[in-house]
Amino acid sequence: MENIATRISWKTEPIDNPKRIDISLHFTEDQFSKLTKGLIPEQMEDKWFIFYENDYLFFHRSWTGFGLYKAQIIKEQVGYSIHEFWAERNQEKYSNKDDNTDIETFSFLIAQGLLEIDVREIFVVNNIKNETDCVKGWSNFGNLLFKNKCIDYSDKIKSVLFGVAVGDALGVPVEFKSRQTLKRNPVTDMIGYGTHNMPKGTFSDDSSLTFCLAEALAKEFDLNTIGQYFVMWLNNNFWTARGTVFDIGIATRQAIGRIAKGEQPDLAGDAKETSNGNGALMRISPLLFYLLNKPINERFEITKQVSSITHGHIRSVIACFYYLEFARQLYEENDKFEIYKNLQTTISSYLILQSISPKEIAIFDRLLKEDIYNLTEAKIYSSGYVLHTLEASIWCLLTTDSYKDAVLKAVNFGEDTDTTGAVTGGLAGLLYGFCHIPTKWIGQLARKNDIENLAERLCEKIANY
Repeated sequence: MENIATRISWKTEPIDNPKRIDISLHFTEDQFSKLTKGLIPEQMEDKWFIFYENDYLFFHRSWTGFGLYKAQIIKEQVGYSIHEFWAERNQEKYSNKDDNTDIETFSFLIAQGLLEIDVREIFVVNNIKNETDCVKGWSNFGNLLFKNKCIDYSDKIKSVLFGVAVGDALGVPVEFKSRQTLKRNPVTDMIGYGTHNMPKGTFSDDSSLTFCLAEALAKEFDLNTIGQYFVMWLNNNFWTARGTVFDIGIATRQAIGRIAKGEQPDLAGDAKETSNGNGALMRISPLLFYLLNKPINERFEITKQVSSITHGHIRSVIACFYYLEFARQLYEENDKFEIYKNLQTTISSYLILQSISPKEIAIFDRLLKEDIYNLTEAKIYSSGYVLHTLEASIWCLLTTDSYKDAVLKAVNFGEDTDTTGAVTGGLAGLLYGFCHIPTKWIGQLARKNDIENLAERLCEKIANY
């Protein structure tokens, strides 16, 4: 029996601030019959839910349920027509302001989504000119536009956010345990309780602050917004796994406290050499998507600003910069060993040109001059020191062949297990893709649906950056 979409077939929210837009579309009796069947998404990547009710077509985003368009179908003497439609203009729900873009989108959904007229090639020729356009096209239409394409652009964002959170949750129950202890009883699956006495699938501050950054970027890039979300996390349990903050570094707590008292966010982090914990590195991954199309000078300066919210010393900044540059090339689907070699040239040259102290650059020699993947496990460290976390994550990525193996190797290093797992997980997620993060682990993760929704909203936003 053929499925016909109704209001109760999917989640929906009404249009908040409708704007009327003129259009002229005409349909035969057979086409009208197709329109009234609507469109039920088979998966979130289908992007749209469309249903017919009381002479109106309603168009909703599949991830959020937000209503973006509605149109009345009028019975004519011959056939049917649509003379106007209404588009959402609440910028919190839908960032587009251009009527012509809405006309094009609405027409595409009618033709491709409901009437099954293949207009993809025409749309691609007219609108897809570069990688940014691909991201925007995927964000808007998903499988309707890219049915025969193997690349899922929203997959990149989900891969990072879930990659971080799963790695984090694997490490939470065994945080502070020694490497020797974990060799005797290694983590092989998602477990609960342990160090922090939290249920299975609970993520920590690593993921919470990652999600706070992603939440801010899903609106606009604004340091004050990022800082205030960090304050909301600490004081009001915003983006916590289960309604409570149970793990936070000293430097991070102090910096957030300064922001709460009115300090400028990028001046809140301690810039002393003794303040080089991994609290900035652990949360930096979503910044990748804001930086994608920016030149290297902007990428470095913006990374410095975001790192400095909690950690302002140049060592922490370089660690975040290296990590994001590695992630950027993973996003472009380059080979991981080629990326490692490329960065030895590009990062080294860039840091020298920035007149950064040679002694400070030399601290990164194991990454920038040596083949770290040839080192034995005994020479890789897993404390809360930012350099140790960065080196461990790259070593785990380069010495394994799957997401699962990379994050388990990271967690079983011991000590700062949640952060090493999270930082490794962000890169491994990008490298192997969302579909290669074990489904069982994703299903056990706290706030899975909220993380999916955040990924979708960030995907929609980066298309406009």
